[in-house]
Amino acid sequence: MLCFATLLISACQFPVHITITVGRENAAAQALPTATPSPRSSPTPTPTPRAVATATRKGAIPTALVARLRTAPPNELQIPRLGLDAPVTSVASTVDHGQWYWPVPEHALGHLLGTANPGEPGNIAISGHVDTRTGPGLFARLGDVRPGDLVIVRSADGVFTYRVIDVTIVPEDDRTILRQTPQEQLTLITCLPDGQYHRRIVVRAQRVESTA
Repeated sequence: MLCFATLLISACQFPVHITITVGRENAAAQALPTATPSPRSSPTPTPTPRAVATATRKGAIPTALVARLRTAPPNELQIPRLGLDAPVTSVASTVDHGQWYWPVPEHALGHLLGTANPGEPGNIAISGHVDTRTGPGLFARLGDVRPGDLVIVRSADGVFTYRVIDVTIVPEDDRTILRQTPQEQLTLITCLPDGQYHRRIVVRAQRVESTA
């Protein structure tokens, strides 16, 4: 069966709808067909092994397979231009007054659970505060990043390097910044520090393949 869940994300108080589709293995998987003996007296041929181990509903991805294929989430992010070296914590969504959102901590960047992990195809979304109650946030200077700059992400699986391709400012209700992508992409998000916080600074970067 397929399970759908619609969530809202709030990065500096803006909602973005995300629909996550999870496929479950069919508990009553059909058995593979066996060879029917020939009415002739010749020996029954041995069936050729088939690559399909279990039967699943068309379009569904077995959850056990997804768990095996996923890489580790990010735990550190560096932006050399900014001199930034910050911890990253995985932030699960929560609900408040009927709205789903990811509560990003003040003293760490938040990897939004439900988005991709480093090393996976898809959109890796990391959000941070531009300011906090006690001073500048970790992404206070995110707007100073320029195309061509490097962003380094670390996880339990290794080091992943990305090159910035663009820096844009979008309205707070722009839902496209969290869309999944066919290629690996890193998206960094914070508020525009204009005193109103109705717009977002969005930095997009693509993976740089290792030459080692």
